[in-house]
Amino acid sequence: MKHLLIKQAIFLPVIYFASIIIAAFFANEYSHIGQHASELGINANKTAVIIFQVGIILTSISLILLSLGLVVNFKKQFSLFAFLVFLFGVTFIFGAIFPIGSPWHGFYGLGLFIMIAPFVFLYELNRMIEKKSLHILSIVAGALIFLYLWAMVARLDPMEYRGLTQRLFALVVLGWFSIVAWHLNARLKRT
Repeated sequence: MKHLLIKQAIFLPVIYFASIIIAAFFANEYSHIGQHASELGINANKTAVIIFQVGIILTSISLILLSLGLVVNFKKQFSLFAFLVFLFGVTFIFGAIFPIGSPWHGFYGLGLFIMIAPFVFLYELNRMIEKKSLHILSIVAGALIFLYLWAMVARLDPMEYRGLTQRLFALVVLGWFSIVAWHLNARLKRT
């Protein structure tokens, strides 16, 4: 049962992207290319808003369960990484409950620490998984996360493509979490 806390996170990208795609079907005048996902939370169509909020809260719950799974299954080995995953999950809850424009929407930028999560993971991994592909993927994910967030802060993210760039960012972040969960789950099966 405790392995499921890790395994369920393999489906993080599916939960997130499915909720956004489904919500957009109901939304009034919404563009995946030009608008951030959070803009679904202020859409005139209430069905779209509810689907978006439920999907983001489910994504948050999945991240929080992953952090709990890290603690339960690996004790102190991933303590800082588990804490970062938990905080990232909390920022999703705030993003769902508080609409874009509210300072609480991103929980005052708390999610920016996600830039260090792949590197903290590698540090705490401590050769538990010898696959170089996971190490390289984590470094690339960390670099891409940093570049995207830097581009947003520096206002280099093109406005007409901000939805597309955000989706690519989400694919990197949640895809990376999914791959980490898959590798850790495989490790748990072997022990």
